[in-house]
Amino acid sequence: MTRIGRTLTAVVCGLAIGLALPTGPARAAEGLTLAAPAAAPGDRLGVNGTGWPGGALVQLVTCGQLAVGGSASCDTRAALAVPVRPDGTFAVQLVLGTPPVPCPCVVHATLVGGTARGQVDAPLELTGHTMGETPTVSTAPVRLDLVEARIAGRPGWRSLFGAAATRTLVYTVHNPGPHPLPNPPLNVRIGRDGGGDRISTPGTGGIRPGETRTYRIPVTTPFAAFGRYTVQADLGGFGPAEATLRTYPWGLFLVHLLGGTLIIVGVARRFAARRDRPPLPAMAAAPTGTLLPSVVRVGSLGAYLVFDDAPGAGRLRRRANAHLSVAALRDLLGDAGLPNGSGTEAAGTAVIDLTALDAVLAARPGAATPAGARAGNQSAAAVIDLAALDTYLGSPR
Repeated sequence: MTRIGRTLTAVVCGLAIGLALPTGPARAAEGLTLAAPAAAPGDRLGVNGTGWPGGALVQLVTCGQLAVGGSASCDTRAALAVPVRPDGTFAVQLVLGTPPVPCPCVVHATLVGGTARGQVDAPLELTGHTMGETPTVSTAPVRLDLVEARIAGRPGWRSLFGAAATRTLVYTVHNPGPHPLPNPPLNVRIGRDGGGDRISTPGTGGIRPGETRTYRIPVTTPFAAFGRYTVQADLGGFGPAEATLRTYPWGLFLVHLLGGTLIIVGVARRFAARRDRPPLPAMAAAPTGTLLPSVVRVGSLGAYLVFDDAPGAGRLRRRANAHLSVAALRDLLGDAGLPNGSGTEAAGTAVIDLTALDAVLAARPGAATPAGARAGNQSAAAVIDLAALDTYLGSPR
């Protein structure tokens, strides 16, 4: 053998030895052990798992007929999902269910969203449950592949104002195995961040080998829904899927914004009207040059004379129980100029002496001298004639 031939032979042998050596420890297969070999439906049974992918989610369920029929052989109402620890183990107390088919029974563990590998059965003697014939166990596990999961449709205009809105979940799965999946339950939930309320769904029927089937499920968001909602779906624990939808009641925001704007505008207009209100017009001077105040106190009567231009005169008129006629006022003032129809007035019958009143008003500091009144000190004169007042009050009305 030549030198080149010996070299090639050594290289080939080295490669063969290198390929024969182990490259590293292989991951152990998924394992499932039960705390007791027998228990009754409704009992709590300890279940331990090893060799599972860390951080994954494993679903545990009690099944009859060795779970050959898939979820149709299991009590999915009592199913339990448990997270796997980073070291690939988990431990949980499982409440055993009542399978819809006879035993032999198993606790079936499946990796949620996993491959065909992630399924393990642990035999269980279910005390008190019917025992049937042992079915033929298939070497190929049942699984479903998710094809599509999406939200279709648009909400109505009422959802803009917070009303409940209905859309459609389009859920498509494919059965790649050689065995049918008879009538698996369709589980649909809607809520925030997973989970949420369960949605009632009709029967699904069986899925034949190699068949792809699409389900359309109406999903309804609650009243006054706001933000992001998650819709979850699966067929008996197989083919899990998630879809998201968002809803925002923009109409309610606009209504509240419009209402607040109207309130602000109304308040601003009210303040502007008060600021721009014109002042009251000045009253013309009386013919005699004497202008009485809007409110005159008559001490002898224990009352006030209120004129129409007085502040709050309308409110006072509404609260007054009676009013004076022109004739009664003429008797009080003794003014022949009032429109009483006669134009004459007997002297000495006036309760209030207007001439004396003019003199009193003119005598106040800073007051203007009324027309027709004499300046300087005048002889004191009574403004109110008490004798005339007594006569007025004693006369029949």
